[in-house]
Amino acid sequence: MERNVLRRAGYTAGALVVLAGAIVLLRNADTPTAQKPPPPPPIQTTVREYTDDGVLAPQPAGKPPTPADLRVVPGPHRLQVTWRRSQESAGYEVQLHGGTDRTKLVTDNAVQFDALDDNADYEIQVRAVDSYGQRSAPATEKARPTAKRPDETPYTLIDHFDDGMAPDPARWRLANNAACARMSQGIDAERGRLVVSAACGNESVALRSRAPLVLTAHDGELGRVMIETDAPETAGELAVDLVPGPADLVETSPRGGMPPGTVRVRITPDAVTIGDTQPIPIEHLHSALSSRWEVVLRTDGVQVRRNGSVVGSAPGVPTWTQATALFEFTGPPNGLNFVGIDALGLSTDYFPAFVPPPRVTTTETRPGTNPLPGQLGGQLRMTIRSSYGEAMPGPFTVQVGNRTFPVRPAVDGQVLDSGLRYAVVADLPADALLTTDRFEVPIQVHSGDPNARPQVQHADLELTPDPAHPPAATGPAIDQVRRPKPILADIEATLLDAAGGKIGNGPSPSGRVILEVTVDGPGDLAGLAGVEIWVDNKRVAGVPTNKDGPGIAGRWRFALNTSSFPAGVRDLEVKTLSTDGVASPQFASIAWQIPA
Repeated sequence: MERNVLRRAGYTAGALVVLAGAIVLLRNADTPTAQKPPPPPPIQTTVREYTDDGVLAPQPAGKPPTPADLRVVPGPHRLQVTWRRSQESAGYEVQLHGGTDRTKLVTDNAVQFDALDDNADYEIQVRAVDSYGQRSAPATEKARPTAKRPDETPYTLIDHFDDGMAPDPARWRLANNAACARMSQGIDAERGRLVVSAACGNESVALRSRAPLVLTAHDGELGRVMIETDAPETAGELAVDLVPGPADLVETSPRGGMPPGTVRVRITPDAVTIGDTQPIPIEHLHSALSSRWEVVLRTDGVQVRRNGSVVGSAPGVPTWTQATALFEFTGPPNGLNFVGIDALGLSTDYFPAFVPPPRVTTTETRPGTNPLPGQLGGQLRMTIRSSYGEAMPGPFTVQVGNRTFPVRPAVDGQVLDSGLRYAVVADLPADALLTTDRFEVPIQVHSGDPNARPQVQHADLELTPDPAHPPAATGPAIDQVRRPKPILADIEATLLDAAGGKIGNGPSPSGRVILEVTVDGPGDLAGLAGVEIWVDNKRVAGVPTNKDGPGIAGRWRFALNTSSFPAGVRDLEVKTLSTDGVASPQFASIAWQIPA
């Protein structure tokens, strides 16, 4: 009886509460309120140490040893730092103290600090960091940047990008597919450099010199080009192409497609390839450090120099006397790259006049109506390609407004192949250079087959100014490019049997299995707070990695007892979290088949 009374009282009370709530809501329906939605939950930046039944988590041991053989090499506005790598270290914390304080978390044994004062002294501290964030005692060195540069007298065009006019559009143009890349003068820690940021998949981005490379024999040398840069990135590529024609983008595919007579030098972190010769192994490049690369054309062949030392050579002398210099950057497989360039140079005796051109577009359907004053005409430089497997026969034409003009290869004899880049040009008279109100010149490219539509990867316009009526040489402001914020290192998870053998896609053996988690990756990384293991959305283990400070990378082995989990296919997920709350968590998943 008492229970029933209590139940009725409870129901009645509940009804009153609901009714009261309804009354409050009705009263507030027409009344303004200052209530705001609840704030989002705080971002998780710590990992609590935890193990569920049936899980054995790894534990830290002693701290790693102090890094040995610390070496600091000064350069203009920079310090390059290297040390010996140790087996006990998962990464390194590098600190710069002086006029500015900076900290980098890296897995490589090299760091470069840019935008420094050549008249200031700095202290470098390097600490080894293990998989749990434990730090060694620091290795310390003091140094001062130096304004001294290598001999640059062979270069009549030299640019250090430190004069406040970077990039100078009268010197350099950026070619890329569908505006997937940008270049600008570096800021903050990249100050005094030219930076290129790209997200172009496996397509290369090219920096073109408007001044051509001009060959002139002198003491066995014909000419040279130079780039000082931190490219190529790990798993990326740097290429120097000398093309005997007005090309902006050329093919980077192993299938070929290069314009005839092109001198190509490909540089990867471990090899240099000159033309069609075999790759020449080189001392491994640290992606964090800038190197000065020079391609020297001589009467006895081609030389490639790195920081003044010859690293490769090949026979062959160009038959041309003038070429377009292209510096091409290809990112890693994820297609994201950020390149810092400290200097560019080439030998030339011709510096073409420059007028900022209008943008060339293939998306605008209305023809331009506004004439460009002070122009004698222009050369339209394009890179086109067909879809893979689709024929794209010539001859090609370009429609500008209501007029059509012939298109020719940028280099005579270049072969058009399906799916490969094809550099072409068209000469436009002054009265065809009509722009829209958005300062654009709309174009359409057509092939000999009316059913085939060539894809325009890149288009640029070189104007020929009228000396009698030169227009003002002004151009649009260029947005500054910032280096992307550090991200967490990549994560990989593997199931192993008790003997350490990898478990395939089938059921795992009964008893104990090992989950091996590896976190590693190049570049400047975000701090690692810890690793969590989840099974079917239930947290079963947590290992913090910030004992003395943020972790960076590491390897951990978790023992899992299959009898502690239900039989069947379980969703096994590994999660890493950052200490700063800015970098996104990383995940790795495994379909874990537990036998009955």
